[in-house]
Amino acid sequence: MKPGSDLLMRGLKMNAVFSGLSAVAMLLAANWVAEQVGLPGPANVYAVAVFLLFFAAQLGNIVRTQAIRTWEIVAIIIGDLMWVAGSVVLGTLYIQSFSTIGAVLVDVVALAVLIFAVMQMRGLWIYRRIAHS
Repeated sequence: MKPGSDLLMRGLKMNAVFSGLSAVAMLLAANWVAEQVGLPGPANVYAVAVFLLFFAAQLGNIVRTQAIRTWEIVAIIIGDLMWVAGSVVLGTLYIQSFSTIGAVLVDVVALAVLIFAVMQMRGLWIYRRIAHS
């Protein structure tokens, strides 16, 4: 395994596990999650959970095959950063709709996703730097 790919794969694996577990939790507790973030019903929670299942599967496939395609990793990093930005925007605009638990959950998830994005960026940067030296 090339230098940098360790960190990259670790970030992707952690992201996959976290996304998959989050999806399962959201599917099992969709009504509760919807209440915590001020949604009128669970439909959006189910939609996000299904997306996260597919996302986790794709991340798991990358880790399993060790296939590092720069464009794909960059797209994942951008998606993670968009998730974080979206969490900040939603938390800012709709904070009055969130319960305390809902606000903490959104913040904790955003922080975890940010950590994954940083690990993936750093791992990809090291991997690409070594590959092109």
